[in-house]
Amino acid sequence: MNKRIFLTIMMFATVSTHSRAQSSLQQSASPFSLAEIWQKVAVNSKVIDTKELELLQSKEQLKDAHVSRLPDVSLNGEFTKLSNLPQFEEGILHSPTLYPISHTAYNVGASVYFDIYRGGQLNRRVDAQQINVKIKEQERNLSASEIKLLATAYYLDLLRGLAFQELLQQDMDEQSKVLLQIKAIYQNGVVLKSDVLRAELKLSKQHLQVDQINNENTLAAQKINLLMGRDEALLIAPSQPFLPDTVQLTAYETLLANAASGAPEINISKEERRMSELQLREVKGNILPSVGLFANYAYNYPQGRFYPYVLSLYGLGTVGLRASFPISSLFKNKHQVNSAALAVERSAVERKNTEDQIKIRLKEAYLQFQHELERIKVAKANITQATENLRIVKNSYLNQTSLITDYLDADVQLLQSKFDLSAARIAAQLQYYQIQKITGTL
Repeated sequence: MNKRIFLTIMMFATVSTHSRAQSSLQQSASPFSLAEIWQKVAVNSKVIDTKELELLQSKEQLKDAHVSRLPDVSLNGEFTKLSNLPQFEEGILHSPTLYPISHTAYNVGASVYFDIYRGGQLNRRVDAQQINVKIKEQERNLSASEIKLLATAYYLDLLRGLAFQELLQQDMDEQSKVLLQIKAIYQNGVVLKSDVLRAELKLSKQHLQVDQINNENTLAAQKINLLMGRDEALLIAPSQPFLPDTVQLTAYETLLANAASGAPEINISKEERRMSELQLREVKGNILPSVGLFANYAYNYPQGRFYPYVLSLYGLGTVGLRASFPISSLFKNKHQVNSAALAVERSAVERKNTEDQIKIRLKEAYLQFQHELERIKVAKANITQATENLRIVKNSYLNQTSLITDYLDADVQLLQSKFDLSAARIAAQLQYYQIQKITGTL
């Protein structure tokens, strides 16, 4: 008798201590809304940092393409020491005659070259870099939305775990009270010992469930902290996101239209198609001539370019027009053009495939969101029915008109209905953000 009383008191103490510990943890945890987590993740994500650096690099390459249109200017200089000039007047097998020459020669000058026309290569290079900047921007946006969605999934996992933990704790508190009632009527010989054991076994299992959920919450908090660049051991108290029960999602056709213009994957495929078309124009331009202006001026010593030769410094400048035509490209360029044309066709097919995949993913997320809303409605109705059923079965059991298994099953049904409601709400929110990510608005 005393032993059973002691065990009952210890069980109450354990439940109370666990509840106070959970309350203390939540009070010491840092409150974070989903928007705040997104902001910190965007700042601290190494993936986003990498994409941002790639974007900055592409912008520098665009500036370099613009600068390449400027003339090429260079300064030239040369200093040379020469040997005497041996001249084999009677053949290589006879001794040469050494003619003295000036042993020092040097020149200093400058040259300028300006492209007038190079088959449009410079303009296409600028266009290509502009397209590359747009691609990098979309890749950066895509990475940011993927990281946000990942953080959202972890956040909702933590929110679901805390909700389950709270529901379990409430049920354990209620079941502890019921266990005292069962033990009391057992002392009067009204119920069997097996009823007490089953009630105690259920509480023990629920303690294990609470510990498992607590571990899952710790892992979810660790993942969020690492994404935000915080200490992984810090606690997080998520603030309640919106309830999807009252959300009216935009029509599927409108979402599809938004995705067609806002989805990063589609925008990337569009720019890649433009890039392939530009590369085709570049290959076709290989057969076009190049024309440019050149000018140079230099001081030279000695004057040995024109006769009579003079050991003195002289200056000479030239200016003119330089042109070239790649004749060999007329017969070498055919297969390159065919290859580039096939690349354009491939990019068109890839773009269509990307659009199809976006449609599939959007439709799946849209239907799943609607399904979760229906689950929420059903779960609410089930909670109402399960609550009434538990009340009836509990009274019947205490009045000895039903079995302990009926009561425990009724309690499990109510708890499961509450779990279903929380799970459906969390799943609906995840699908909502998934739709935003697909349409490019996350």
